[in-house]
Amino acid sequence: MGENLEISISKNGIRYFVEENHTFPSVSLGVFVKSGSRYETDKLGIAHFIEHMVFKETKKRSSFEISKAIEGLGGEINAYTSSEYSLFYVKLLQKDIEVGFDVLSDILTNPTFNKELLEKEREVILEEIYEFYDDPQDICQTEALRSLWGDSPLSRNPLGTEESVRSITYEDIVSYFENFFVKGNIFISAVGDIDRLKAEELVERYFKDFKEGNKDINAETVSYKFLDINYPKETAQLHLAITLKGEKSFTHESYLHSIFTVALGGNMSSRLFQKLREEHGLVYTIYAYPVRLVDTGGTVIYASTLPKYEKVAKEIIFEELNSVKEKGFTHDEFVNAKNYLLGSMILGLESTSSRMQKNGVSGLMQGYIRSVEAIIKEIEGIEKDEFDSYLKNLLDGTYGTVRVGKIDG
Repeated sequence: MGENLEISISKNGIRYFVEENHTFPSVSLGVFVKSGSRYETDKLGIAHFIEHMVFKETKKRSSFEISKAIEGLGGEINAYTSSEYSLFYVKLLQKDIEVGFDVLSDILTNPTFNKELLEKEREVILEEIYEFYDDPQDICQTEALRSLWGDSPLSRNPLGTEESVRSITYEDIVSYFENFFVKGNIFISAVGDIDRLKAEELVERYFKDFKEGNKDINAETVSYKFLDINYPKETAQLHLAITLKGEKSFTHESYLHSIFTVALGGNMSSRLFQKLREEHGLVYTIYAYPVRLVDTGGTVIYASTLPKYEKVAKEIIFEELNSVKEKGFTHDEFVNAKNYLLGSMILGLESTSSRMQKNGVSGLMQGYIRSVEAIIKEIEGIEKDEFDSYLKNLLDGTYGTVRVGKIDG
């Protein structure tokens, strides 16, 4: 399938990968933890809660001192939590990267989980949840996951719910952290102006206090449900999602699927953008995108339109899906979509941050990292006959729908 890049293991047992690129003046450093919403049980949102709490206080730094240590050097520090992992990262000038190792190791091995600060941060997270559910587009895209997989771990919002976040205790936080934030469950990725041997020295020096362990995660594999969901909300527009099958991450089929989502609704020259916006003037926003997890995936088509245009907009979308199933895309559409995929992937990897994330997700979730060159070669090798055959299997007539807005029927 192509060239895999070598993942290193430090003397203290931590997996890491360094991509040296001395044309950059900076280094992006990320610590990936297999901790996300699909691994949670009744305490929904706990992985995201911990993501917040490690920045509040450590045994040697306050919240202000954590951010000042990086931002005072002109750097960036942040984190996010997804369904399958949490990422804690910094971006700094090469001369300052040791500070990044120090601060990231500090927040991930020495958080205090101060009870008073925990209660304050609970309110901050609740505000984040309220803000999320004020946005009908965010709601629609989250409900699209429920349309695909029902009420399962795969469809959970990493933020949790108001009820679940209010129920999370100090003891819950400590227990989850001790179980998931262990050596066997993390991966360190660094890209930029850094020497590989220097990086290994810093990993061993600063991450020596990570607890031993390898969290046994049995993520539930869920079958498609394709639910039809109505979510009443006072909005001017009707927000619509159509869900269909997709592909899991890191596979040849995922590249075929990406070409499909680009050709269907991935840019302004795509089929749905041209039909619904340019030809009929029914929408401002229309696009299609893949949902990728390590063991499954989906497709989401999203559009927002006035309620009176919903029926005709849906008819056009389904007409185009049927047309693609029966006739495929034109040769020009296929070539343009493939070229767009290749170009956007290469342009998207121009920064150390994006390369750090690509390498880290792959290293954590699949245990190996493919070179960009190998991926490009594989995509370039996809021919239209293979693509057409793939579409007939993908578009099997099973769909789900989501409607957010003023629902009359």
